[in-house]
Amino acid sequence: MNLIELHILQSFPVTCLNRDDLGAPKSARFGGVERARVSSQCWKRAVREYFHDADKKFSETVRTKYLLAMFSRAIKSEDSSKTDEEAESIAKKILVVANGDKKLFGKLDDKKGIVDTLFYISEQTARSIVKHVLVELSANAKYTPKFKEISDILKDQVSDAADIALFGRMVAADATNTIEGAALFSHALSTHAVRSELDFFSAVDDEKKGADDAGAGQIGTIEYSSACYYRYIGVNLDLLRQSKLFDQAQIKVVLENFIRAAILANPAARKNSMFGQTLPSYVLALKRTGQPLSLANAFERPVEARRGSGFVEPSIEAIKKEWADLKAAFGIDCSAECEIEKGKEGTASLADVLGKLLADIG
Repeated sequence: MNLIELHILQSFPVTCLNRDDLGAPKSARFGGVERARVSSQCWKRAVREYFHDADKKFSETVRTKYLLAMFSRAIKSEDSSKTDEEAESIAKKILVVANGDKKLFGKLDDKKGIVDTLFYISEQTARSIVKHVLVELSANAKYTPKFKEISDILKDQVSDAADIALFGRMVAADATNTIEGAALFSHALSTHAVRSELDFFSAVDDEKKGADDAGAGQIGTIEYSSACYYRYIGVNLDLLRQSKLFDQAQIKVVLENFIRAAILANPAARKNSMFGQTLPSYVLALKRTGQPLSLANAFERPVEARRGSGFVEPSIEAIKKEWADLKAAFGIDCSAECEIEKGKEGTASLADVLGKLLADIG
């Protein structure tokens, strides 16, 4: 397996980056102690949104239940003579396509205008489906879309579905359209023990004037934590190259934008009230062959903060030692290896990392 791998250390102040069902910061036990945790799905969402913003040409995709509105818009765009009612009627013909009792897009709820499962689809693919259906309807007004026809269009190579190739897609009714994502994400774990804390807050009621009714208009508590996280993001280059979901001539641009997003994107939770937007303190970037490899065991023994230097410095030392030990013990070779270390001269910049990782890709 040909891989690009990123091992990232990033410190956050008072934050609640990823909440559980009770609104508390997510956590996990590792090395016998409680750690702060950010789920892979949470950081994946942040990276995907950043990637979209940077790469609209190659990632014009949506993951949604609102396919009725999406197809209706595409129909109106292709044929402006269609009324809203006509466009919706044709869109419904597409969405009820089934193979036996297996509905390709999920069960359609007419009243809500949604299907019952999230479906990941690119704008180009939606337009291709609509064009096919409109052509058939122009030749035969009684035409109804067939499962295999629509399924085959979903498999067609397009130029705007690179993120589906990276993040994957599951189609319960059609295994042939299920895509294994080429990107690999770990849960982010703090390198040290963390205990959530409570922030007591009070809010003033601006219209509350009476002296006999003094006090806050509202009070409550919010849980938060602060931590230095280790996270891993990798890309299976072989799987990405095999994908038929985007133009292979664009692979270098796709990878550049994805790697940039993987390093720079942050979860958006409480971004206005706690503002934990930071950048990594350390990135170890690798290109190699073999199996994906986490360096989380560098922190199986939780890092201890040093007076005056916090958790980042000892975390960097721990991950460097783990990587050196693994290379020596198991003979791991890399075709490219570089480090970004904030504030340290002689290490790479983000531009340097992109240049080395993508040097022979194209």
